[in-house]
Amino acid sequence: MERKELNNIFRILLTLVSGEGREEKLFGSQLSLFEETFDRALCGKVFPMVYLEIPLIGKPCCDLEVGYGEKLCSSNVFPEAKAFGYRKALDYFAANKGNNVGFGFSIDLSRGETERAGLYLQHRGNHKIIEPFLRACGDEERYQNYMNVSDRIRESWPSSYIGFFPERPGSPTRLGGYITGNPDLMDLFKLSGFTSYGSDMMDLCRELTAICEPKDYQFDIRSDGTLSDEFGLSFSFAPQRSPKMGAESLRSGKGARFMTRLQELNLIDDRWNMLPDALFARTFPLESKDGNKQFIALTASINMVKIKFKAGIPQCVKFYLSLESYMH
Repeated sequence: MERKELNNIFRILLTLVSGEGREEKLFGSQLSLFEETFDRALCGKVFPMVYLEIPLIGKPCCDLEVGYGEKLCSSNVFPEAKAFGYRKALDYFAANKGNNVGFGFSIDLSRGETERAGLYLQHRGNHKIIEPFLRACGDEERYQNYMNVSDRIRESWPSSYIGFFPERPGSPTRLGGYITGNPDLMDLFKLSGFTSYGSDMMDLCRELTAICEPKDYQFDIRSDGTLSDEFGLSFSFAPQRSPKMGAESLRSGKGARFMTRLQELNLIDDRWNMLPDALFARTFPLESKDGNKQFIALTASINMVKIKFKAGIPQCVKFYLSLESYMH
């Protein structure tokens, strides 16, 4: 696909997900910023992975993540792509197709950022690509601090991705991993050296884990190699590929119980009740230039809900909506 087609698809997805009064209440009338920033984040001729990050409390706002996986390779990278100043990192990633890795941008639109972005590399345990990727970013000094923490937890809690955010205070390095089964967070904290938790935080994590299993953990590493006092824990209560199951869960299943509990804790407000109607799966006919007929599928689905703790206190919650497009 060409840039114009990709932008048009994103515009349609955004129009559908923000319709019926959801734009003002969930996104804060930022849609023009989303379109401009999405265009700036486009790197190649495939539709990227797109996530809208919605706080669901306070002034309506939203952040944006745009990422790529196996389908992006050197032959379909846009020559003009600037990648927010990380073109060398983009080229390195695209040349390493076949390593089951991911690459993406995190843009803090809620802070007014449109020109700069945080960067993610989803290495999935393929540690040999981390250092050359960081070198291509000009941030190789982050490597050793990241690996020091990753090595401490590798046996039980293997890291899966690295991120960094030059525009945020202290420019932290993020270490994240995926969770399977019933986790013992105390084990993770002891192995990693994380100490910024208390009994209330642990009780809340156990309560929420009883509703649905966590899927993702996150630490932020300071420039001196120590862990910050922030910890992120993410939950998912429906398969990302099934918007219908996600909507049902939010209306009457464990998603509804989970979000109701967060509202009782004053971490979100009642805007979460608008989310089921924002989820969809639609298919449209599309005719190519040579006359062949195809179908394009557009979906908006649940990715996850992330709770950020600071010094053991839940500070904020973000709901992640996944926007996807694919041909069939």
